[in-house]
Amino acid sequence: MILPLLSFLLATPAAAAASTSWCNRVLVDGRQYNLEKLGGPHSVVVSNPTGATLHNTTYTLDLCKPLVKSGDGPKEERCPDGTRVCAISRLIGKVDNKVDVISAVIPIAGDLAEVGGHKFEPKTKLLVPEAEEGAEGLHVTLSGGTYTFEDGRKHDQRAVVRFVCDEKREGTEGEYESEDKYDTKMADIMHSRRRDDDSDDDGKKKEFQLGDLEAASLLYDSYGPSQSDSDVDVLRLTWKTKYACASRSTDPLDPESPGEGNGDEGGAPPNNSWGFFTWFIILVFFGTAAYLIFGSWLNYTRYGARGWDLLPHGDSIRDVPYLLKDWLRRALNTVQGSGSRGGYSAV
Repeated sequence: MILPLLSFLLATPAAAAASTSWCNRVLVDGRQYNLEKLGGPHSVVVSNPTGATLHNTTYTLDLCKPLVKSGDGPKEERCPDGTRVCAISRLIGKVDNKVDVISAVIPIAGDLAEVGGHKFEPKTKLLVPEAEEGAEGLHVTLSGGTYTFEDGRKHDQRAVVRFVCDEKREGTEGEYESEDKYDTKMADIMHSRRRDDDSDDDGKKKEFQLGDLEAASLLYDSYGPSQSDSDVDVLRLTWKTKYACASRSTDPLDPESPGEGNGDEGGAPPNNSWGFFTWFIILVFFGTAAYLIFGSWLNYTRYGARGWDLLPHGDSIRDVPYLLKDWLRRALNTVQGSGSRGGYSAV
């Protein structure tokens, strides 16, 4: 029992470091951005009418931690553990006497090396205003996923997210509420704006992002094979948010010198890193805990000790309250003595 406890205590600092999210320390060109407020699952739903059915695809991403699908659905109907960007496609309509059929589950990005994919290694660079119609922000590439088609072809997956600076947007506005089951009414499509203006005659799909795109901060751009590598499929999204503005970034070497304003008032996020004193206290605590646990285990196995006798130097530890009490008494006597008048008393 003691050894497992010791292992847990020693592993805690590593677990704490591992739990630190990538999203709150996005480093690019000597500046640090904090996208932590955009954490949590965010979705866009894209629909493609195919005859009497709808082909709906939900793209869900979480910048800060792996996605966890709610409910007790079958394992094959959700992306594997570690996924941060997941696509779930559904056929809505009469398919095999069913109204709602999942046609594909695609893990696009995440830490998926253990399930046949790759490690999660986000890459970030600044948007080039000249090439982005003057837009300021971040260009983030998320990878790690793979997808195997029915014919055996295996494509690596990527998600490219353009974070565009918009001081008026938090980044969570106008999201279409996605669920496992979608509304089959064509009215949903009629009230949406088409993202692809090409007709069927051009051989391209007519895709519609559901919801109010004027209000939406997260927008779907495209999904398909990369122009540079046909064996790589790329999901492209645009995310309008104030957290991509340079005025909210900080110098990682001097977090106390932010851009304009601070916090939610328009400046840089607070620094969440631990200082030297915090690490010193942690090391002292775990060093003391390891010494006590190992010493107790040694006394138990070698001498069969029980109770207080388990602790190393148990007699000294038991004397600590009395020593402390004696020290306080001496300190009080010294203070009271220094306040009294010295010399001879009057007769």
